[in-house]
Amino acid sequence: MNYSYGSKLLRHGFMALLVGLVGGFLFTFSLIGGVSFSPLPVAIEMDIPGTTKGWRVLHVGMLMNGLMAIAVALAMHDVSLSPRVARRVYVGTAIAVWGNFSFYFFGMFAPNRGLTAGGNQLGEASVAGVLAFFPAILSAATLIYVCWIMFRADPLPEKS
Repeated sequence: MNYSYGSKLLRHGFMALLVGLVGGFLFTFSLIGGVSFSPLPVAIEMDIPGTTKGWRVLHVGMLMNGLMAIAVALAMHDVSLSPRVARRVYVGTAIAVWGNFSFYFFGMFAPNRGLTAGGNQLGEASVAGVLAFFPAILSAATLIYVCWIMFRADPLPEKS
């Protein structure tokens, strides 16, 4: 059963990598002030919503989250987990990946950067801040739980 949940988690990992790569294009477009298809002589000047720093964070963060999901998925194949616990690892890691995406994405639009539910010294509370903050807290909690499970899991017996 670890294999099934590990395989599902691999898909989340690769989708997160794809989101991170698309975020890299948006980061680039934000830096240059528009959409460019270089070396083709096609450029469209436009303001990319969000911040350049926010797109960089989303780009790098989602690449790292994708790698994390892939690493956990592969590690699931080497430890003994009951089907119920394997599902918890899968769901907890998937929640962490996409909760972090919400934090990165909505945090770049939030005056308070999504670091608190209310206002803080960075800025006022906003809907974007709430949409960043609560998924981030859930992500942190579920990933701590997943790490604890994986730390305590017994390795599978070696095959001869």
